Amino acid sequence: MIEKSLRVMGVLILTALLTLSLTACESGGEGGDAGSSGGGTGAVSGSAGGQGPITEWEVLTSKVMRLYSSGDYSQGLEVAKRALQVAQNNAGPDHPNVALSLANLAELYEAQMEYAKAEPLYKRSLEILEKAYGQDSPFLVPTLLNMASLYSNNGRENEAHRMMEQANNIQAKQ
Repeated sequence: MIEKSLRVMGVLILTALLTLSLTACESGGEGGDAGSSGGGTGAVSGSAGGQGPITEWEVLTSKVMRLYSSGDYSQGLEVAKRALQVAQNNAGPDHPNVALSLANLAELYEAQMEYAKAEPLYKRSLEILEKAYGQDSPFLVPTLLNMASLYSNNGRENEAHRMMEQANNIQAKQ
């Protein structure tokens, strides 16, 4: 039961993470200043909801989401790896965009049942978010839910329950 409901949430979690990350970066959030939001080699024409230039990282992340939604996980992995590289190069290894990129990569591995590859990526993503926003931040909830899904899909129900409980506790404080 938990596995089915968490699997359905996958795309929503990716979307929520992107929205949270972009909002934090645009407002100069605690994870880094707005000018270092994974910028890349210049802005792409257009804007995200009229919010300004779209960065290379944002374009790649959006493409990852589309590929994930269409079930093209292999191509999604390639683009997600590139988005991770861009985020690390332009924003540094501990930036929330790196956390999002790691979580997206992990979600793609999980979708292909490559749980051993997904778990350390989720853990690193969570570590970055905790460092940037604190252990009780709502920014942690999507990654916690992703980890719960991973553990549930891998038959690790006790760990899945702990992640769900942590996410619920954070949400209850908001």
